[in-house]
Amino acid sequence: MHIIYIKMKRLTKEQWFKEGMKVLEAHGSAGLTIDELTKRLNVTKGSFYHHFKNRITFSEELLGYWEQQMTLGIINASRRVVDFDERNKKIMDLSNKPSTYKREVAIRAWALRDPVARAFQKRIDKQRLSFLTDLYDMFTKEKEQAELMAHIRYCFVIGAQQIIPSIKGKKLQFLLSELNHFFEQSK
Repeated sequence: MHIIYIKMKRLTKEQWFKEGMKVLEAHGSAGLTIDELTKRLNVTKGSFYHHFKNRITFSEELLGYWEQQMTLGIINASRRVVDFDERNKKIMDLSNKPSTYKREVAIRAWALRDPVARAFQKRIDKQRLSFLTDLYDMFTKEKEQAELMAHIRYCFVIGAQQIIPSIKGKKLQFLLSELNHFFEQSK
């Protein structure tokens, strides 16, 4: 008698999260089912449960992954640059990707009906606004004006993502550049 061993594919949590982001981008939070994820990754449900207690745990960790990648990661990478123009460019380079927009829209839609997603979104928005306020503080050196500029820019970017079709790429960069020129004139 011969025993045949089948080597199972082992996935990392990051692989699950990356696929979760693709599902979120394509189908929204409703598509984030264990069945959909395991089918797309061609693994068993046991593989899922090896890493996550349940779908809720996966969703919370996925949101944490999003926060780390698209908020804290960008903030930390951008803070290494000390010049306003270079830091501003770094933020745009790191955050101006088509998939980022689709995922951002999907997460905001998710946050409208899910309290856990809403709590993550609220914290992320607060972190991003604080960072943008620090950025514009480099620009103006007046805290109230920096906060106003940060809010205007953040509302503009979020709105640009929500418009159909969304404003992105070079057009968004141009519009943000024009917004900064407007800010310069108002100093």
